[in-house]
Amino acid sequence: MNSGSSTQIESTTRRDFLKAGTAVVGGSLLGSLALNARAYASGSDIIRIGLVGCGGRGTGAAEQALAADPNVHLVALGDTFADRVESAHDRLQHRSTADRIHVPAERRFAGFDAYKHVIAMCDVVLLCTPPHFRPAHLKAAIAAGKHVFAEKPVAVDAGGVRSVIETCQQAEAKRLSVVSGLCWRYDPGMRATFAQIHDGLVGDIVAMQTSYDTHGLWMHPRQSAWSDMEWQIRNWLYFTWLSGDFNVEQHVHSLDKTAWAMRDQYPVSCSGTADGRHAPVLSTGTSSTTWPSSTNTRTASRRSAAAVSKTAARSTSTITFMERRGAST
Repeated sequence: MNSGSSTQIESTTRRDFLKAGTAVVGGSLLGSLALNARAYASGSDIIRIGLVGCGGRGTGAAEQALAADPNVHLVALGDTFADRVESAHDRLQHRSTADRIHVPAERRFAGFDAYKHVIAMCDVVLLCTPPHFRPAHLKAAIAAGKHVFAEKPVAVDAGGVRSVIETCQQAEAKRLSVVSGLCWRYDPGMRATFAQIHDGLVGDIVAMQTSYDTHGLWMHPRQSAWSDMEWQIRNWLYFTWLSGDFNVEQHVHSLDKTAWAMRDQYPVSCSGTADGRHAPVLSTGTSSTTWPSSTNTRTASRRSAAAVSKTAARSTSTITFMERRGAST
């Protein structure tokens, strides 16, 4: 385990698409789409990946990346906590792709700065930490010229979203790829369904209701040796500053489908109210959203239930579309 400065590893010849910015890689996307044919160039075909965030989702993303292409090699691991790094390494060693895991102790990093060392050692970095850290980690990866898989959500507040937008603009200018973890966008059946919606098979969309229901969520009981910070980061799902809340972290999948149905035309204004009291199990709220359009006024109302303990969670959005009939909005 390394918690200090990074150790340099021997560089391999990158594929042409790593130089040209045509990589499409990371977690669920690598697991469902074939790599671009132009990836196979002269010299070494090895793609070095590094994982930042070694929890269940991060380890799963590394497994999917390794399974997607035989030339993907995992070369670095990083997490805030050393035990998560070691558990991820042990889990990956028992997979069929273990022969492509090259992460000795000096390339396993723990601490808040672990991401810096992982980024320095790979061609593609998988960012799978709690969402609070995503904007800073993404900014560092793009600044270093690396392609990125960024697990959803990419931020937990407005400032983080603005940072990610700016960073993605920089990535585009550098011809670097940034792929999100909104996994339904890469599901063949879902893609075929939305293609038919966009072709008008169901007619004009006048209303939508979308729900996100999930079973009991994970929780790590507090240990006596943990500080408040460690306890919260290990249970990040239940702390808004780390997760963004249930709507941002979980229900985002369903909200993304409504945006997908509208051809990614996103709202320009939002308003909402919420119950400010602490609730032992659920907190609820309502909000409304308006989309821009030359022909329609579109409003959405949402009532959500955000889990704050190990219990089932549900969130529902209802979206209605009305003819503008010449009225201003």
